[in-house]
This record gives sequence, structure tokens and C-alpha cells, in this order.
Amino acid sequence: MTQRQHELILGRGMATGVHGHPDDSSVVYANGAGTRQVNVRASKSALVEGYFWQNDAVEFSKTLAANTSGSTRIDLVVLRLSRSDYSVSVQVVQGTPGAGAPATTNATGTSGWWELPLAEVTVANNATTLASTDVVRRCWYLGEDGMILCKAATMPPPSPGRVVYRTDTDQYLLSNGTTWSPTAEDSGLLSLALSSGWTAALNRVQKRNGTVVVAVNVTRSTTIAAGTSVKVGQLPAGCYPTFDVPGQASYGAGNGEAVRLKVTTAGGVYVETPLGLGINAGRALDGSLTFHAAS
Repeated sequence: MTQRQHELILGRGMATGVHGHPDDSSVVYANGAGTRQVNVRASKSALVEGYFWQNDAVEFSKTLAANTSGSTRIDLVVLRLSRSDYSVSVQVVQGTPGAGAPATTNATGTSGWWELPLAEVTVANNATTLASTDVVRRCWYLGEDGMILCKAATMPPPSPGRVVYRTDTDQYLLSNGTTWSPTAEDSGLLSLALSSGWTAALNRVQKRNGTVVVAVNVTRSTTIAAGTSVKVGQLPAGCYPTFDVPGQASYGAGNGEAVRLKVTTAGGVYVETPLGLGINAGRALDGSLTFHAAS
């Protein structure tokens, strides 16, 4: 088997990533030592397109180029597979002052490089040292069964059929090659953050596999005028709809008049009274909403 065949077989059958978990200590860090120095921790390993990398001895350092441009520069530390000899090594991709971090090189042919991002490093103008806050992790991880594990800031690029598990949101996400959609998740029982003046006998929110259900029985301490919109509360992050969703609720006035219950793309839940129908203080609103979450 040639080295290229090795890459084609294992690089397609095994995901690229750092071995471990997103909560592990980062592969690359800085602590103010040396001159513009970042350190690569020992006992770290990774797969890059089917090729193994490991630093099993002692940690080592990389020195970043001086920045005298007058603007901040962001460099990218990567694990680079070089197809000239199919070696994997830690390299620094120097950024352009005043711009964002450089992109990785991910050549797909028989030559060139394939890079896994490890960290972005901010190099201020005339910086001589690098603090821990100058280094931001950018790598995703491979769990014990090879599953890609990541957080919002360390998502791999989308690819058709790629599945990842986001440890910060407890979500499985599926890519269509352009975007990501949740495929399996359960938030458990959550609740609205009620606005001032509201109390709740029932206040439940649950997000499961991209669908959000809201059920409330709430009471306002002051009158709601006719033809107005009043905020009941705020949904938890990650439970906002892709568009404003209207629904219906009943207020305990007389025979239970119908009013509108609405959730907005900003996550606010509102009651809207019709013209000619105000709601007296102390009346209970009972209603529910079901919709697809934006993310």
C-alpha cells in the first residue's frame, strides 16, 4: 500500500481530530514565557487524514514572528500533514496584520498540505510575550469511538453527512455540506424567565430534536389594556424560533376570552389582546406553543 492509498482509505474511514474531549487541557497554550512563545503540551495525540501525530515526550515551544506592522495580527497554529513525506507536524501559519486568522490549507490531491487548526494566537503590535488569553482553542476532538466532539468555537467545517456531538449544548448535529441541523437532543424541563409582574402556576419549556414546546399558566398583577402586547417572559438560549410564531391562549375572564400568545425570533413570549378586550389584573393566562428551533 502506498502512502497516498493509506490516506485515501484511513482518511475517509476515520475522522480527523485531536484525541480526547473539548474540556481537556488545550494542545497549545501560552504563559508569558519566552519571546512570543506558545507551548505544545506533552501526552497529546491526533489523527490528520488517517496519519497519526503524538507528542508523548516533553512539551515543546514554537516562536511566532515579530509584529511591527502597527496592527494586531492573528496567527494560526496547525497540525500539518505534508504529502511530500506524509509527516505530521505542528506549524504556525502567519496571519495578515489587521485581518482575521488565516484559513487552513486543505488540499485534496496527491501533493500539498492538509491542516487541522489547533489554536488562534493574537500577536499585538510590538508584542514580546504572549499571555494565556492570547491563545484561543480551535481544534475539535475525537472521542473513544472516533466520534467528533466539539463546542461552538471548535466546530469542524460542514461536509455532507458529517455528524458531530456538541458537548456545550448536548446536541448531535448533521451537516448537509453547508449548514448544521440538530438530529438528537433533549434539553430536559426548562422554564421562561418571567417578566416583572408575572407569576406562574405552570411554566415549562422543553426542546427535543429541534422542536420546542412551551406550556404556561401565568397571572399578571396589573391590568393589560385592550389592543396591546405585553411580554410574558424570555425563552432559554437555543430555544428561539426561526420566525415569529403565533398561537392562542385563553384568559380567565368571564367564559375565558381568547387572546394571542406569540413567540418572536428574539426569544420573547408575548400576550396580545384584541381591540376592545382588556384583561383585568389577577386573571390567569393558559396557553401553549410548539415550533421548530432556529438552532
